[in-house]
Amino acid sequence: MEQNPKNPSIIDQIKEYIETRITLLKYKATDQATTIAASVIAYAILAVLGLLILMFASITLGLGLGAALGSYWAGFGCVTLVYIILAVLVLVLKAKYIEAPLIGFFISKLFKNNGK
Repeated sequence: MEQNPKNPSIIDQIKEYIETRITLLKYKATDQATTIAASVIAYAILAVLGLLILMFASITLGLGLGAALGSYWAGFGCVTLVYIILAVLVLVLKAKYIEAPLIGFFISKLFKNNGK
């Protein structure tokens, strides 16, 4: 049985459909990967800038407290004590207030196109 070029067989249509679906999946994967990569880079830049701000603010606070207390050792010791207290709080509260929101954020970034 000879096929008319205007009327391709069902097998040819299925092959074309599968190829189109594979191409679409590649495009979706590329879109998600580039979106995630761009977000990671942007947040990495923000993290570096935040760390620089924190470092200079800590030095300023340490010098200010040192001048007020009459000893730079005491000033920087007070700043260190504040960071130790913050570290302990983060360790205690990490599961509820840090990990859970981060997991939700990453899942929403990963599946951002599902609602469309």
